[in-house]
Amino acid sequence: MLANIRRRWPDVADSWATRVGSEFHAACERYGAIPREVLPARYGFVAAVDTPHGPLVFRSSPDPRGVDQAAVAAALADLDAAPRLHEAVTTEYGTWTVLDRVFPGTSLSQADPATVDPEALFAPLAAIRDQPPPRSDMPSIFEWLRDRLEDDQLTDLRPGTTVAPASERRTALAVLDHLARDHTPALCHGDASSGNIITNGKHWMFIDPRGVTGEHTYDAAVLAIRITEAYSFSGIRQYIAQSAKVDSVRLDAWMAVAQAARV
Repeated sequence: MLANIRRRWPDVADSWATRVGSEFHAACERYGAIPREVLPARYGFVAAVDTPHGPLVFRSSPDPRGVDQAAVAAALADLDAAPRLHEAVTTEYGTWTVLDRVFPGTSLSQADPATVDPEALFAPLAAIRDQPPPRSDMPSIFEWLRDRLEDDQLTDLRPGTTVAPASERRTALAVLDHLARDHTPALCHGDASSGNIITNGKHWMFIDPRGVTGEHTYDAAVLAIRITEAYSFSGIRQYIAQSAKVDSVRLDAWMAVAQAARV
């Protein structure tokens, strides 16, 4: 984990790491929490705890845009698309969030595809359609994707992939520019990968947002890439478009961009 953080935020990684333990202890004291387990995380510290008011998850991230991530998490929670956010605290070297713990908390990456109802899976994305961004000064998913597509040495890749050929990335950049022409910044999760989608046994929830503005069609496209790899029935993309309440042509365009950016 720390190696990943050092690569992404070298200026704050070690300072954050030296403080995260004491800050976690202080948070446990404040909530009367008993630590249960440290949960897997690539770019932060995440722990499950029990409190007098129920099970929670404490998460610390050194991401300088942690405040934006917390704002998106709160907005998603208000739409029942994410766990309830109890608190967001910004310290000198990071941001802590306190959320409800979801049980059983099985991620989409761990779920048996035969048990997943695509309509239920995409329901949270339909709920965030055309919602405004929670903060006016947040960065855009367009900027983040453009940086990835222009990077010949990209290392933060989707598992099992390599940097897309230059010709594919040039085409994707043109598609991205076209999408930007009629884009209105809106609420967007920004990282709808399989590990960031968990279930409580009945509903799916989206965790660990990126902290950007965008549009829910981008989120649907990232998730659609994973779903089309698991489901091969005819008309799957049209089914996804209907479930997520997105335009199918725009969905295909976003999928092409996400594929080339290896997200």
